Amino acid sequence: MESSITRKNRALFSFLACLVLTICELSRGILHAAKSGRVLPRLTLMLPLQFGGYQLLQSFAKSRNVWHDVSIVLLVGNFAMNALGYSIVVLLYRYSVQTIFNRQIPRMEWRESSLRPQPHPAIKSFNTHLLLLRPLEVFFRFMTVRFRVLPDIIVLGETRCGTTTLCSHLSSLSKAGETPTGIKCYTPFCPWVHPELDNKESFYFVGHYLGIVDPYFYRMAFPLKITRWWEEKIMGNIFFCFDGCAQYLTSPTAAYLIANAYQNYENGDPPVLVACVRDPVEQAISWWKFENDAMRWGSSMGLKSWNTALRSKNYPPQTIVEALQFSNSEFVRNAYLEAEQLAQSIIPTSNRGTKCNIDVPLKLGVIRLPQWALTWPAGQLSTIGRSGRFDSNIQRYNRIFSSVFGNIHAENADKTKSFVHVVPLDIQTNGVLLKDPLHRILSDMVMRRAYRYKQCIPTLISIIDRAIDCLCDFNKHGAVRRNSSSTLEITTSEPNARDVKTLQDYFCSKYVGVGTLTKN
Repeated sequence: MESSITRKNRALFSFLACLVLTICELSRGILHAAKSGRVLPRLTLMLPLQFGGYQLLQSFAKSRNVWHDVSIVLLVGNFAMNALGYSIVVLLYRYSVQTIFNRQIPRMEWRESSLRPQPHPAIKSFNTHLLLLRPLEVFFRFMTVRFRVLPDIIVLGETRCGTTTLCSHLSSLSKAGETPTGIKCYTPFCPWVHPELDNKESFYFVGHYLGIVDPYFYRMAFPLKITRWWEEKIMGNIFFCFDGCAQYLTSPTAAYLIANAYQNYENGDPPVLVACVRDPVEQAISWWKFENDAMRWGSSMGLKSWNTALRSKNYPPQTIVEALQFSNSEFVRNAYLEAEQLAQSIIPTSNRGTKCNIDVPLKLGVIRLPQWALTWPAGQLSTIGRSGRFDSNIQRYNRIFSSVFGNIHAENADKTKSFVHVVPLDIQTNGVLLKDPLHRILSDMVMRRAYRYKQCIPTLISIIDRAIDCLCDFNKHGAVRRNSSSTLEITTSEPNARDVKTLQDYFCSKYVGVGTLTKN
């Protein structure tokens, strides 16, 4: 009897100790995130100060006054924002761990042998998300979506093909060579505070916002309409904004969603689409290494168990050849096919000028995709071999956009036969070679948006050409490529000569050369 009571007391003590340690770790995470500039943790730290100020006013004020009322309003408002913000963080955390990191949320083991004082195993990964996420900003942007614009240019990808570099070039056009150019480029909102992602990609149509992919809400990631009006009508600048999400090109659902977002937007013209390409073998190896680094990062946060119920028992593959086989497995093929069919049923394509009626069950009136279909069906490594099929991925966009927008591409400045501009990785660090694709992309954008500007089209084109010349001359010696891959810690996962040969043989019959793509 005494031993039973002793065990219960020990278990209760361990539980209380774990609770205290978890609260301490959470407090450290909040403090660290507040020091790093996150809004929600800073509001959390303000709560005790506001409460102390309210108590002082109650103690020293002889009667209720305006300051007393103001302190109550501020305190209640801050408490409400904290409740809202942490609710969103918890939801985003759960979704991110299960769908983006493809893991299970860590759980505390309550076996008697493991009852030792330690923080909850999920607190480390939660603190990391608290440091990286912008929950209140996400809520504000969704609430103000009707006052925002859609991007003029969308860089579709591909992953590891220079999308970060190209987006950096686009954003640099506003002040190429430290000289104002008459062009104002606005970057997209990103839910993640990360140096390689921020001001580059919205992650909207790959479902990072709890799986919400409703075309109407896509504009939440972009500037206010009044910002565009100010830049174009008052300042006389050429305004444009872009999205550079590298996952869109291979996604089986993104093309349908993007097309629908623009079908009834303003003048009904599509955005300028851009695809970055490179040698598919190099792309596959680079993506394999990048994802292995990402998986190692997830493990360092304490995310140990894989979400096999969502991604299958074969995920993640242990070698790049296994990843290639997994990508071509019946399970993955069916997942991609079902995801595309789901997008078609939600967003039917129709001829230009015809509104699309959505007649499917919607949760809370907002279109969401199931977790299995995001961010890619069957996980990030299911794209090994798929993401290198640039021609088929680009043709999918051309086919879908042709069915929605007709032959609008025939009106483009360069009379191309494709909705998608192709930019090889090799020319992105060469200022001389970079001029032509930038000219085609921006000229196409101006031609489609000419109705917004005061200036005539030749004047707009000359402004663009001057900005491109300044940018390319400034970078004529080449720029440093970002997001370089590193050698894997597990040597057996490092691609060897036999793996490279397998990839070369695989792409030999499926790959259309970069030179062929750029001529289309």
